Amino acid sequence: MFLRRRDLMAGALGAVLSLISGGASAADMPKLKCTRVGQTVIYRNQKFTCVKKSGKLVWGKGVPLPVKSATPKPTPSPSASATPSPSASATPTQSSTPTPTPTPTKAQIKLANSSEIPTGTVKVFQAGRTTGLLVSIVLIRDNAGLRALQAECPHAGSLVKDNGGSELICPSHNSLFSAKDGALLRGPSSDGLASYVVSETGGEISVTI
Repeated sequence: MFLRRRDLMAGALGAVLSLISGGASAADMPKLKCTRVGQTVIYRNQKFTCVKKSGKLVWGKGVPLPVKSATPKPTPSPSASATPSPSASATPTQSSTPTPTPTPTKAQIKLANSSEIPTGTVKVFQAGRTTGLLVSIVLIRDNAGLRALQAECPHAGSLVKDNGGSELICPSHNSLFSAKDGALLRGPSSDGLASYVVSETGGEISVTI
């Protein structure tokens, strides 16, 4: 009787853990509805692509975005100790020179010609092969100058758009951001929009990623 009761308790515990695991997996998927094959969103630092499975449009497995890690400092190798010989004097061995680890370089990607972004323009450039971007970027030019901000809303990955009055809005859940620096003005997003280094030289606008 004791063994049968213990087996029943183990089975119930396994079912609960399975339900919890399934819920956690669903929570890791974008909340934005998948509407077309090939559609992509950035959610929780992962890129999801819309695919067709069993006749339905669903989000495929998320692909983690590359994360730039700090370059580890090389550790010099200790010098080998000289061993004296009975018939010859000891000769010290030179220490080996550590090979420095290459520092990852950031890419500068051309987005547009200056003439395409006049004052008063808010334009979104989506990530993909045509732009070379890993994340979508929104370019903003006003009387204060030219800026580049993250275009995906951190809440569910929808692309923001101009809301007037120096504001950007997420059309999916109405999160509101400042067009000046990407600061969060209203939820449900819990984070603001990241900013990127933008440069304008020789009539071309580039962003550093």
